[in-house]
Amino acid sequence: MSDNIMKKIDLHIHTTASDGSFTPSELLEEAKRRRLSTIAITDHDTVAGIEEAIEKGKELGIEVIPGIELTTYYQGQRVDILGYQIDYHNQELLAIIDNLQNSREVRAKQILAKLSNLGIELDFARLKEIAGETGVGRPHIARLMVEEGHVSEMQEAFDNYLEDGGPAYVPKYQLKPEDAIELIQGAGGIVVLAHPGIIDNNEIVKELINYEGLTGIEVYYSKHSKEETEYYLSLAQENDLIITGGSDCHGPANEDKYLLGTVDVPYSLLEELKK
Repeated sequence: MSDNIMKKIDLHIHTTASDGSFTPSELLEEAKRRRLSTIAITDHDTVAGIEEAIEKGKELGIEVIPGIELTTYYQGQRVDILGYQIDYHNQELLAIIDNLQNSREVRAKQILAKLSNLGIELDFARLKEIAGETGVGRPHIARLMVEEGHVSEMQEAFDNYLEDGGPAYVPKYQLKPEDAIELIQGAGGIVVLAHPGIIDNNEIVKELINYEGLTGIEVYYSKHSKEETEYYLSLAQENDLIITGGSDCHGPANEDKYLLGTVDVPYSLLEELKK
């Protein structure tokens, strides 16, 4: 048991398959340097990085939990739903992911059209190059805006153009929480409510944890305050929910390279998750 106490885990990480800046292999190399024993790949709305991560993990002796973070909306609020131990070859899951990626491309073109009307011309082919295997999203557009010299940093692109309600904002295709729960369960996964502190409305959190099929809550999180962590820990215990935790690391280009492995997540939580 003492060995387990020493083991470091991080169950919320992104790669270049979505909006992270570590490739799956680079991420595993960094995890090795930080002496992590287990990580979960939880890219936004895609499983494209999992296979590479698992193979690299085998090479480096790091366990990789296959996961996903599905973006949903509830009462006008963005609510992210994590899925763990998923069958990432599940056909229904892959079909929905494909729909999400196609809708992202349509949305990206609409955003570029709005930017063009504002005097900012961006090349869609170059945007696709930046996005790589994953579907294009706002972070990729922001990166291209920096590359072309329209803004000095990505945050400026969001603040002035791309943020919700901004002059170049286009709403995205929206899943409901119940859709995500059903999808993850259908792929044999465990459903966890991501970073409830970011939802900024605990009444919504209380409603969501009563959804049938939602079995866990992310208590330990890089942006949760000590008070929030204590509150969600008690909420999880009162409602007999699985407890998870992670850094939500997106890598060096997103200025949070050093988040990886920085959240103190008890190894015992991973054992509970596996049960």
